[in-house]
Amino acid sequence: MKDLKLFMRSFKFKRSKLDLSKIKKITIQSCKNGLGDAIIISGLPKILKKHGYHITILTLESNALIFKENPNIDEIICVGRTLSSSQIKKLKSLECDLFIDPNNKTSYSDWVFKMIRYIKPHHTLGMNYPKFFRIYDSIIDYKEYRSHISKRFIYILNKLNINLSEDQYHYDIYYPIEYDIEIKKFLSHLQNKLICIFNPFASSEKRSFSNNQIEKIIKICSTTPNLFTIIVGDMNKISSIPETKNVSVNKLEHFFYTVALIKYCDLVISVDTSIVHLANAYNKPLISVYSSEVDSINPKYENNYVYKPNYNNGIQIIAPGKTAKNLDIKVFNEQFVNLLNLIKPED
Repeated sequence: MKDLKLFMRSFKFKRSKLDLSKIKKITIQSCKNGLGDAIIISGLPKILKKHGYHITILTLESNALIFKENPNIDEIICVGRTLSSSQIKKLKSLECDLFIDPNNKTSYSDWVFKMIRYIKPHHTLGMNYPKFFRIYDSIIDYKEYRSHISKRFIYILNKLNINLSEDQYHYDIYYPIEYDIEIKKFLSHLQNKLICIFNPFASSEKRSFSNNQIEKIIKICSTTPNLFTIIVGDMNKISSIPETKNVSVNKLEHFFYTVALIKYCDLVISVDTSIVHLANAYNKPLISVYSSEVDSINPKYENNYVYKPNYNNGIQIIAPGKTAKNLDIKVFNEQFVNLLNLIKPED
């Protein structure tokens, strides 16, 4: 029934051919729920801007902070799952030569199609939609089930005659300098210690550590010489974690404080992919724990691969039984010791 509804909505569109000579203004659909998704897509505007395009980002209000300070983005339009009259008016007034949707069909595809109807872009580019759907003028057949999600952007860029290899695609994070200043001040009394950022909770319970695992990891960290550990994450979840002499809970709630902490730390431990992607952005030594989730619409896409760290300094541990709670802390400790041996504090 949903596919029929999408088909009927898509049938209202008249397809156009991609003419790159007429593409000046590009709108990128970045409306997935997580901050991690916004971090991943952050590298795309810089590349497109370098090639002379005017860039508009379409995003949720909750993710807009990732884009607001980015000098490579010309306009940001925040939308809700229920479009307000002012949002619809904004979409209708948007000049768009090319609408890029880097996602497969999702649970909110109908909502995206509504926005396309309001925008009326000259050309639309989508991924993996059946050709009998007329929503997208150009459809990229992407079947890289075990490739990192950034590979999608390489396919999109190639469609625009921009040749780039996957290792040339980098996340591009901007935020106000005030957060750096405050975090540098906060860390100034720890200059002789390695700084470890520990994120024990993910957005889902199965991807989060248990209280027992957290206790054991904190013990490992707190007894490691010259190491100071800062626990980050949802304040409602981390506030009850006991602090020790060498372990503290981050009480600075804005996400950019966490970004700055990762920027100036020495290593990261995380079960949450948004923190993994930030560690990637700043090339920080990382231990990440994954729980073998798959895409809810197309389970051929395995998150262990699609959202893996994807850089040399990032260590990935796959927890058994499809949950981080099954990870043997001995396995974590082996990787932790190996990583520490490669890290030395700056003189």
